[in-house]
Amino acid sequence: MLLFFMVCFPVLRFVGPTDNIYSCSFVQMLEQRLENAFDEAQDKVLETYNTLTVEIQSVSQEPDSPSVTLVYVVKNQDSILNGTISSSLLNQLTAELVGYFLFYPPLVIAERKCIHNTLNTLLSI
Repeated sequence: MLLFFMVCFPVLRFVGPTDNIYSCSFVQMLEQRLENAFDEAQDKVLETYNTLTVEIQSVSQEPDSPSVTLVYVVKNQDSILNGTISSSLLNQLTAELVGYFLFYPPLVIAERKCIHNTLNTLLSI
């Protein structure tokens, strides 16, 4: 059985060495900031407004790199948004505006990605 979940990821630049990217508080803070960015994107491009929530699935950082990659899903109530839709929505904002909301400038604002879980089921794209 294949499960399809759409995920998006930004790559953040200049995350400080004192930022504990694996802490719950860091993840929760970025979820809230991403939700604010999605609110702004909806205000900009959509005629309707939905309360979108963001759930970060993983946070990673290459050794000796100030860049951090986030993998997350966007939900509209209990439904997970298609990665193409959610990444397209966030990409309506400029990098400067996304950086304003996240407090970190992005290298990549949002892209959909394919992720395989440990059961070899497709989780994205």
